[in-house]
Amino acid sequence: MRNKLKQTLTSLWTGELASVLLFWGTFFHFKGNHLDNRAFIAIFYSLLILSLILVQGAVYWMILIKRLSDPQFGENTVGSIYRVLKISDMVLICLGIPLHICLHNSAITTLISSALLIFAFVEWVNYFQWRLSYSYNPVVVIRYTIRGKLKKSKIAKEIETI
Repeated sequence: MRNKLKQTLTSLWTGELASVLLFWGTFFHFKGNHLDNRAFIAIFYSLLILSLILVQGAVYWMILIKRLSDPQFGENTVGSIYRVLKISDMVLICLGIPLHICLHNSAITTLISSALLIFAFVEWVNYFQWRLSYSYNPVVVIRYTIRGKLKKSKIAKEIETI
């Protein structure tokens, strides 16, 4: 049972970090020839926020792996740290909205940077509010949401314990 849980947690943290590397690799591949300064700032900011949240999630999954062998690991600090991250991440997401308005970018740049910011918000909700991963079918999540059956995320539960 522990090996299966460790495998799942390892898959989660490596998936989050692989996503970050893939996003940044794609960004740097296209930035040189296709982005002016305003577009660069808009997409860079949104991608930075998304990456911060994904890395925070990856670190949390690593903490849970460590807790398999040492159940008290980070017991007194993890909830406090993630409470601060929860607030600071939301502030950064909210700051992205006026940034996009002030930059007056092209439609495609606005679409890309807004999609990244929305993705960051969804990940924020997934990590700090409710667990959104119930199925590969998005209709299941929508049904759970409508029925009010979403479960608190693991990090949200940990934050509550402090």
